[in-house]
Amino acid sequence: MSTSNNLFAVIDLGSNSFHMMVVESINGFPRVVSKVKRKVRLASGLDDNNRLSLEAMQRGWDCLALFGEHLSTLNINQVRVVATATLRLAINANVFCKKGNQLLGTPINVISGEQEAALIYHGMAVTSNSADKRLIIDIGGASTELILGHGLSPVVLNSLNMGCVTWLDRYFVGGILSQDNFDAAIEASNVVLSPVKDDYLAQPWQLTLGASGTMQAVQEVLIAQGLNESVTLDKLTMLMSQCIECQLQENLAIVGLSPERAVVFVSGLSILISLFRELSIDGMLASGGALREGVIHQLMAIVDSKNTASDDVCLQTCESIQQRFQLNINQADQVVMLSERFAYQLKLPVVLIPFLKLSAMIHELGVSINYIDAQKHGHYVLKNMPLAGFSKQQKNLLIALVGNYKGKINVALLHDQKCCDEDQAIQLLFCLRLAVISVGRCQENRCIDMSVKKTNNDMTILVNKALNDNAPLLVTELHDEVKAHNQANLLNCHLDIGS
Repeated sequence: MSTSNNLFAVIDLGSNSFHMMVVESINGFPRVVSKVKRKVRLASGLDDNNRLSLEAMQRGWDCLALFGEHLSTLNINQVRVVATATLRLAINANVFCKKGNQLLGTPINVISGEQEAALIYHGMAVTSNSADKRLIIDIGGASTELILGHGLSPVVLNSLNMGCVTWLDRYFVGGILSQDNFDAAIEASNVVLSPVKDDYLAQPWQLTLGASGTMQAVQEVLIAQGLNESVTLDKLTMLMSQCIECQLQENLAIVGLSPERAVVFVSGLSILISLFRELSIDGMLASGGALREGVIHQLMAIVDSKNTASDDVCLQTCESIQQRFQLNINQADQVVMLSERFAYQLKLPVVLIPFLKLSAMIHELGVSINYIDAQKHGHYVLKNMPLAGFSKQQKNLLIALVGNYKGKINVALLHDQKCCDEDQAIQLLFCLRLAVISVGRCQENRCIDMSVKKTNNDMTILVNKALNDNAPLLVTELHDEVKAHNQANLLNCHLDIGS
């Protein structure tokens, strides 16, 4: 039995899966203690009159009994149980909840679609890198939440009555995977989206994030097929074609799709294609958190006044690493500012700049072990350390940058990260290494005389003649840096010393 008196638990009764997450508050921030997930497919038990079958309720009760047993072994400060679309719709939800309350020893809260959307946005906001405006998509078993927000505040939020379980039962009857069935499912999604579509299109956003099992499944497939984690309409259309080639649900076997994800993959995919088409979405990345994280942070905020809604978990993680390994924060801040300046000169996508900042903050992680091969030590530590707020691919990008901040470039790390295009990762690394060299030679105050530009595959470091004359050691290292990139065959790199 845990002796901690600082544990919090959230139980999410979704339409497809039930989840339980237990966290411990460490200095006001959550550290996951345990996670339990069970496929219940509650939504498949709804009949045409929205009555939940006894069989489906029993599957749910069996899961809650398991959760209740686990909770009884812990000293939990706060527990909150939230139920979403299926129990919102079910006319006999009170029957399920009455027994569920007894099994858990705490009440089940059936939340509205708007409450669910707001919690999803909050969970994303405290666990993902920020942008000016973000669209969040969460495809559940019986509902899809769309939240457009700015910073920490949702601006437009809707819970739509379509989900991967209900769409599977309606539009892929008999498990037939045909173009006609996909078209019907997509058109039905278009109809559901139609009344609110213009509310989103009227307010352009900079970043789209996905926070659902469908998004995770799509990313797993794309990465297994050698693509990066950014989801686009072309990639979704390609996956639809692969599904149709399988003809039947029971034959669904595309590279990277796990059996657990396969059951509702096609229906979730059809909804996602509809959203991309109707909302003109260019690309989407994974959110660091969603409903459960939103509930946990609210629970902790009630108990711990130090925990504020403005926290960025990725940033907190890197700040914690700085403190834990006693890194030189002043120097790191200088590397952050200079590397970001180079990145903006190269016009790198704004969504990638935060990863450059985070890698710059902790680039000297390995120095705490040994200065020699510090980049290799940093790579090893990050690879074996849990990084709250980062997806697997985002963590790999951080490793690729920190693991290459100096010395010979390990090209394999850049190739394997899958968070962004390899060319973009190379440019991020170029900015980081250049900033590290400049700050390391205490020339940051004179680097206004240095800039970078990219033309096709040619990267040029532009150095003012005054800097060349006054900082010969810095310029010597810049020459070495040009050689390092050229030897790695990553860029055609040049040093241009002006008059």
